[in-house]
Amino acid sequence: MPLQFNSNKYQGKAREKYMEAEKRIDRIHREYPDVEQAYSYLNSLKREYKMLKVGLFNKEDPEDNSISELKKEIESLEAHYHALLKKHDIPLDYKEPDWDCEKCHDTGRIYRNNQYLICSCAKNDLRQRKQQNGNLPRHLQNATFANANLNYYETDLMTDSGMNYRENAQKIYSLASSFVQKYNADGISRGLIIEGPIGSGKSYLLGCIANALIDRGIQFRYIVYSDLLQQIRSTYNQNNPETDEKQILSTVQQIPVLLIDDLGTEKATEFASSTLYQIIDRRYREEKPIILSTNYSIKNLKNRFPVMGERIFQRLLEMNKYLELAGNVRVKKIEEQQEA
Repeated sequence: MPLQFNSNKYQGKAREKYMEAEKRIDRIHREYPDVEQAYSYLNSLKREYKMLKVGLFNKEDPEDNSISELKKEIESLEAHYHALLKKHDIPLDYKEPDWDCEKCHDTGRIYRNNQYLICSCAKNDLRQRKQQNGNLPRHLQNATFANANLNYYETDLMTDSGMNYRENAQKIYSLASSFVQKYNADGISRGLIIEGPIGSGKSYLLGCIANALIDRGIQFRYIVYSDLLQQIRSTYNQNNPETDEKQILSTVQQIPVLLIDDLGTEKATEFASSTLYQIIDRRYREEKPIILSTNYSIKNLKNRFPVMGERIFQRLLEMNKYLELAGNVRVKKIEEQQEA
């Protein structure tokens, strides 16, 4: 049958898919006139057959021979039409839109039990947009507390607190999850400083926090501090930058929850120190939480910021709970992949 486009039902992405399908049909029919001729004639016969079946043209005897003959003609023409498509290597469904989601036909809605429900694809699209708005990198977009495999942490190695590495990780993940669940934009929420060696899973944990914040409808911003500094520096070399230093800093200062990954890997300069101080001091005064990960202890991290380092980390320790994540998850994952 011809493409039936309902402009009221199909908007946005679904409308674009329909328009693409119409263009494809026009292109194929221009290139293969025999296909268009067979297609048009077949549809006219089907319309005639339908009207005969409901008795519009033959109310007295809707089951007479004319209907049987017409049915045979349709079947014969359909076989001819399909043979033409095969001859020209045209898919049978060339007239149908290429839906990304067959359940809702890219409308984002499913009609069920006399009501419209949001399709899972729309939820996924919204989640991806929120991840992009929060600057969450692709490799962390599937990180969740539910999917975290804490079995990668050793049980035969102990932390200074007397817990083995897995017990320690379980405690830290629980505290991180609790932060998200208890976060209240109108109240005081202490953040977290997560120290750990390379490969201990700090970035993954920040990804879990970010995605859990999305589930609660809370805005966040994920940054790698060295990338932030580079972004600011790049505005100095542009005559008319779309975003200036003030706008960049304003975003990370005002966002409800700020996630800073790998603090300390950037080159220790006065610029790095003063920029960090502006961010920390503003959020400290406005009682906005920070989740921070680093490879360095607080003492070593403080020494990497010679300018205002003491003031920066006094505020951070007052604002945040300090946690040490031990273990090397990355090595275990690599070994597991190699075995597989």
